[in-house]
Amino acid sequence: MARNTKPIGLHLAEGNPNRLTKAEIARREKAEVKLGSDKVTCPRYVIADPVAYKKWRDLIYDFNKAKASGIEIVKSSDAGILARYCMTFSEFLRLLDHRNRIDNLDMDPAENIIAKDALEERFGKSIATDLFNKVEYLLSVGGILALETAINKKGDMLIKMEDRLFLNPLAKVKNIPKKEPVKDDPLKDKGFGNV
Repeated sequence: MARNTKPIGLHLAEGNPNRLTKAEIARREKAEVKLGSDKVTCPRYVIADPVAYKKWRDLIYDFNKAKASGIEIVKSSDAGILARYCMTFSEFLRLLDHRNRIDNLDMDPAENIIAKDALEERFGKSIATDLFNKVEYLLSVGGILALETAINKKGDMLIKMEDRLFLNPLAKVKNIPKKEPVKDDPLKDKGFGNV
């Protein structure tokens, strides 16, 4: 059974522990699968959302800065997860905005009767009743809990995608290759060396 090999870049970052020759390194670099090109194209649905598109541009700017220093993180094959991250970020901010608007609503019962009558005159009784039922649901404990659950789920999704895209400090630390500790040879003290 064959062992899984490390990418040659990671192997070299660890200091070439297997002492590969230049020819072996060149052969492995040539044989490695490289998906996508250097040009990452933004999907139309991200461009249509201003918040997501701003996040896309910020991330591409940061990835290009890293690429200029020799660290290539994103290829065109990564555009999908990058787009999903930007859209999820936009949806997360939208949910936070909805929660803040609900927190700022002032529902005075005396004013609601007047507002409901005005809405019934303008839009009809069924639309006004439906609207007030929706507002009442949003202001109920169930509505607020549903909104909080949606915010928490979007936040969890963002954290997972940030790990994959190396956007948070913990993911960056996990990506640093660790050197293996030097093992002491028990026979070395007896004069046998590393035989």
